Formats: sequence, structure tokens, C-alpha cells
Amino acid sequence: MARDLLKVRIDEIPDAGLDVSIEKADERFAALVAGLAQGPGEQTGKAQVRLELWPKRIDAIGSFAVTVPQVCVRCLEPFVMHLEHQFTQYLMRTSADDPEEAGDGEIELSLRDLDRSSLVGDEVDLGGILQEELLLATPTKLVCKEECKGICGGCGAELNSEPCTCEPEIDPRWDALKALKLD
Repeated sequence: MARDLLKVRIDEIPDAGLDVSIEKADERFAALVAGLAQGPGEQTGKAQVRLELWPKRIDAIGSFAVTVPQVCVRCLEPFVMHLEHQFTQYLMRTSADDPEEAGDGEIELSLRDLDRSSLVGDEVDLGGILQEELLLATPTKLVCKEECKGICGGCGAELNSEPCTCEPEIDPRWDALKALKLD
């Protein structure tokens, strides 16, 4: 069985830290990038992660750049999304050997806790970190350009390239005003 390149054993991290370069050739990273794609086309991606060893935590400091095909939610036209993102996650060591014992109870998080995760076991899973950061960096509404006008709900015209051909609907309650003559 091939070794998962996105899993790093803690005892393999030197005191000076470990730099990990991840290319799209890595199957697991390629699957993460492909999971962002919403249409056919080329997907590219690369990531850099530095792991720094501390007595009670491991710092994962990294960045990634990915390019994936998308479909605009306004006009339904395909476009290419470029994402570049830098991140830092603090992996706090737990004393539990079993992830089930790491404590899944309710706790109240502070703002400082948002970039902290529990590290259970003897491996750092860079795939999980990259998956989380990719999802956080992806916009909730994927638009080809901010000024995209979208599609008319009435006539179906793509408003970026053609005008709407819909007749304006007038509320029938205003029909009485048509007979009104002003001098």
C-alpha cells in the first residue's frame, strides 16, 4: 500500500521544523481540488505547509493556490476560479490516545480558539487541514465577475450580453389611472 503523503508522523518532524510541498500529482490533494470544481476543465493546485514542533502543540503554517472551473450562479456561464490563501492552524496535543476519548462534549469557543484543533495520535493529517482551509477560502456565491447581471427570470435573456425583452407588468389595480387626463 502506498504511503499517504499528506500524513506526517510527529516523530519525523525535526526540531527545526518541516517544510512540505504538495502538488496536484498527490492523489488526495488532487481529489480535494477536484471536489471544488463545478464544471469540466483543467484543475491545478499546489500547497506549501510548514510544520513547527512545540511542546504542547504543532503549528501548521501554509498557503495554497488552486485554479478550478466553476459555473456562475447568476448567469450560468463557465469561468475559472483562482484561489490563493494563507493559513495558520495550531494543533493542540491531547492526552487521549483514542480520538473517541478526545472529548466531543459541548464547549464554548472564544475567538482565539477558531484556529485551534485537537491533535490526537501520532500523525498530522495535512489533508484534513487543507480540506478545511479550501472550503473556508471558497466564496459562498461563485460569480464570474462581481458586476454580473445574471439571467432574466421572465424571458431568460442573459443580461450581460443582451437586453431583457419582457413587457413590464403593471398591477391591474393601477388601471383606473390610465383613464385619468391631466391638463
